[in-house]
Amino acid sequence: MRSNGNGLNLISLFQEFKVVGEFVRFANRRWLEEIDQKPSRSSAILLIPGFLAGDATLYPFGNWLRSRGHRVYFSGILANSDCPRRAIDRLSRILGELHERYGEKLVIIGHSLGGVYARELARRHPDKVEQTILLGSPVHEPHRGSNPYVKMLALWTIHLHETVRGCSGELATICGVHQEAPPKDVPETIIFSKSDGVVDWRSCVETAANVRAFEVDSTHIGLPYNLDTLRIVKRALEAVPALEAAQTVVN
Repeated sequence: MRSNGNGLNLISLFQEFKVVGEFVRFANRRWLEEIDQKPSRSSAILLIPGFLAGDATLYPFGNWLRSRGHRVYFSGILANSDCPRRAIDRLSRILGELHERYGEKLVIIGHSLGGVYARELARRHPDKVEQTILLGSPVHEPHRGSNPYVKMLALWTIHLHETVRGCSGELATICGVHQEAPPKDVPETIIFSKSDGVVDWRSCVETAANVRAFEVDSTHIGLPYNLDTLRIVKRALEAVPALEAAQTVVN
């Protein structure tokens, strides 16, 4: 059974099938009553899916946000496998268009690789981003913090872009769109799970004055539909100073 230093392997991937139960709980509206009240303020939100995933994987999450009065926009990604440089340039244009159209900063919520992109957008455009929320995003040494089978797929996509487009890139910095230090001027909320079968939870956590990290019990795929995730997202969007839904990790 192939594994790397973070303990992730094929069994870890199979455990991601637990997402079915998480989604069933999400779909059961009775469980959502306590977090379905309308917010005191409405936010404009851009959602970015994870590696190989598309906007459709975040549609139910987006519908929940809309039901609470927020304005939700999608990235137009069918499958998040494009060259990271091209992807971040395209997302920058979308962010700029939305900011210009509505005249306000956006909240960017990214799942997995989408969170890495959200973080980079905040670095490049702090004047257009109110805050970022990262769901299971490997912001620390992403090349070391991924399941080896997922890493193989990532390396294959990089090789494909090199062959087809002549791009040059490397996984350690996700083709140059990832930096180790978090953006200085944009608040960042991190949500991670030690049960994550795709990304090593330790690669999801970073510390800074404007960064808050929270642990939930979830699969990687199910993070957008985990009930504790929703509680944390709710409080982050409403700018509640003390988030109480989960424990901040310091180790």
